[in-house]
This record gives sequence, structure tokens and C-alpha cells, in this order.
Amino acid sequence: MDGLAQVQSRIADIRARFPPVVRADTAAAVTWASEAARAGLTTAATIPSQPAASSNAGGIDPAGPPSSDKASAVITRAREYLGVPYLWGGTDPAKGLDCSGFTQLVYGSLGVSLPRVSSQQATAGRAVGSLSEARPGDLLFFDYSTDRPGIDHVGIYVGDGTMIAAPQPGDVVKVQPAGQPTIIRRVLPEAGA
Repeated sequence: MDGLAQVQSRIADIRARFPPVVRADTAAAVTWASEAARAGLTTAATIPSQPAASSNAGGIDPAGPPSSDKASAVITRAREYLGVPYLWGGTDPAKGLDCSGFTQLVYGSLGVSLPRVSSQQATAGRAVGSLSEARPGDLLFFDYSTDRPGIDHVGIYVGDGTMIAAPQPGDVVKVQPAGQPTIIRRVLPEAGA
């Protein structure tokens, strides 16, 4: 019994080093917005709008627009994958792509490093306040899951309220309406950067 008591004591010591696990039944009560705020992230709904630049700047974001050449390159590269089948966990266009594998592949081919999964990609770059402020090449993030809070989808904004994304099993990479993103991030370097 002495050995069992030692093992139980060691287990208690190890458990004390880690925060408690949120169980699935209580996870529904925790919203993505509150968890994101606690982690220092902001959602599109809580990001203050950027003031427009002076009229001689044409209403361009005072921090500067992303390089239009880079944005065009992102859209052009993304269009190369139109019709590739969705594959959960997919990172190889010959086999299939999931949403974050698609965005990581597109941006990576242009020298912009992104994390692998959409929830991690949602922390890259800088926040954009709303879809009306989004520019082609921005990343749009969504929380579609009802059974667990958090970002679970990403697409590349094309403009005019549309995005290119690898939407879901049984579908293909395609242009689709952008809808109402939860978070928008600008990951392209600013002009002149």
C-alpha cells in the first residue's frame, strides 16, 4: 500500500501543476468572445473602427494598405486551387485541402508564414474592424461549431463580400459569400514594408 500512496501523491502533484480541464458540458457556457478577450484577442464585433484617413488619402487606412501586388498575388494563387476537394487535415492539393491547410499553403507560397490550424491563424497579423474595412487578401475567421466554442473555419477575402475557402467535407475550394466573420485579420505586409 505504501507504493500506491506514493503514486497517488505523485499524481496529485502533477495535477496541481496544470489548470483544470473544462469539460464539454461546461464548455458550451463559455463563449468564444469571452475566452478570446481573456487571451488578449479581440473579435470583429469588439474592435473599434479605424478612423478614415484624410480625404486626400482616399479613405485608406492610416496604417497603410497591404501591398496591392501582394494582395493580387494571394488572390491569384488562391484561385489556382479552385475545385480541389475538401479533405479534413489536408495540406496537399493533390489529395485535398481543409480550410486552414488551404490558407497556409497559399500564404506560405508567397513567403507569409501562418500556423497550421484556423484557431491559431486567427492570432496572426493585425485585427480588422469589420467586413466593410476588409481588403482583398485579409483572412476571415468563423465560429460555426455549436458544440464547442472557438474559431473553426477560415477563408481568404476576395472583395465584394466574397471569399475563397475550402468549406466542408463533400465540397471543393470555391468562391462563396463571406457572410459574417467572427474575426478578420490582415496578415499581408503593409505597403512599403
